[in-house]
Amino acid sequence: MDHRAPDRAVLTRERGEDMDCYDCPGTPGPAVAVCIRCGAALCRTHVHESHPPTQDITGTGRASHEKPARHITCGACRAAETS
Repeated sequence: MDHRAPDRAVLTRERGEDMDCYDCPGTPGPAVAVCIRCGAALCRTHVHESHPPTQDITGTGRASHEKPARHITCGACRAAETS
């Protein structure tokens, strides 16, 4: 069995690798995303998506990209980021 970390998190029913939402009480719903901060699996109800501007440090300043990046977080990490 290969114990190396995969390059990407892939949720597939065919391979039996389904994940349940960490934040669902009782019977958890199927996860559709993973929090970028803590790694918690999230269902469509508990996922928080934002689109902050993407910036790189270049030379003596920052360069902003035209298109914003997708930023997926759970409720707890979203609250921490916005507090």
